[in-house]
Amino acid sequence: MLEELQRMVDALARRLGRAVAVDDLDFRVLAYSAHHGEGDDMRARVILSREAPPEAMAWLRRQRLGRATGPVRLPADDDLGILPRVAVPVVYQDVRFGYLWLFDTEGSLTDEELGLASATAADAGAICFRDRIVSQLRTAREGELVRDLLSEDERVRDMASASLIESGLFAPRGDVTVMIARPLPAGADSVDEDDRIALQAALTTLFSRLGDRGSLRLVRPDHAVLVIPSTTLRRSPELPEALRTTALQRLSKSAKWRDVHVAIGSPASRLSDAMTSYTQALDALRVAEVVPSFAPLVAHETLGIYALLASRPFDQLGAYGVHPAVRQLLDADRELFTTAELYLDRAGDARATAAELGLHRASVYHRVRRIEDITQLDLSDGQHRLLLHLGIKVARLLGLV
Repeated sequence: MLEELQRMVDALARRLGRAVAVDDLDFRVLAYSAHHGEGDDMRARVILSREAPPEAMAWLRRQRLGRATGPVRLPADDDLGILPRVAVPVVYQDVRFGYLWLFDTEGSLTDEELGLASATAADAGAICFRDRIVSQLRTAREGELVRDLLSEDERVRDMASASLIESGLFAPRGDVTVMIARPLPAGADSVDEDDRIALQAALTTLFSRLGDRGSLRLVRPDHAVLVIPSTTLRRSPELPEALRTTALQRLSKSAKWRDVHVAIGSPASRLSDAMTSYTQALDALRVAEVVPSFAPLVAHETLGIYALLASRPFDQLGAYGVHPAVRQLLDADRELFTTAELYLDRAGDARATAAELGLHRASVYHRVRRIEDITQLDLSDGQHRLLLHLGIKVARLLGLV
């Protein structure tokens, strides 16, 4: 689309002998010609930054261009460095896509020239309309294939992977990683259609940043999914935070969300194995929701023992995972429970535990003896330590702490 618009802009600029540009509805530059001896400070700034600065945006909105049905002459503004110009709406099938701009410092544009500009704007509208239809079809097809890529059926996954690659929707570059973004409600609210549209917009923003064939996207009932080459994530480790920030911005109109959690699965060796990375990302989300220390950005590779525990439904863990000793410790003293967890996390290193708790080592030893008395476990015994440590982590996942 951009190449076609550029050819049209250059052709019109040559015929009229003056600068021509096309912007989208947010006044971001889509195509622009050489200056032909014309130009102002504002257009130079727009070309350099690819978008209008805030003061220019305010000026443009005051012109009420959204009501225009044909060429509109706009006056100069010396304070903003704006020369007189003409704006021509880029419209097709009653859908407005942006504006075609012409400098007209002397007011010398003739009706014939304005007619040529209007014809070019109409052609530009047709190009934009076609591009939108193609983009919508591509997004719909991509969504169908990504849903199949995350299917439980291995044969369906293999076919989806082959179709994504063969149709040019995804360029394989080694292993792939799945990222998931899920809004965290402030109350009992759930994700509705407006929220899903906001998540889709967030994915689209990141998609444009990653480039064509650089990622796959899908919005599921309560979360957004992004599939990317693992090399992309290694080169740009800020992507998870970018996804979270963008999703928060898009959801900001709703007060029902207090945060967005983003989870990253481990790399999958082939696109057809992306389901594994996706499942791991879902597990990581579940852990982050009940163990806040992992939130808001959590990678499956950092979960440790939680990765093993989260691979099973949490309600099944309660049937066998919480040893009576853990419940006894919880009932007796939550502070001792925390000490036991930290002591076991540090492999029984009393010095490290004391430093983190701000205690003397003797106090840690005293607490360990109390923990052993309550649980009837010997923490110098590896099996007993494993039993208590695993039980503590299960208690965390079950929300008992």
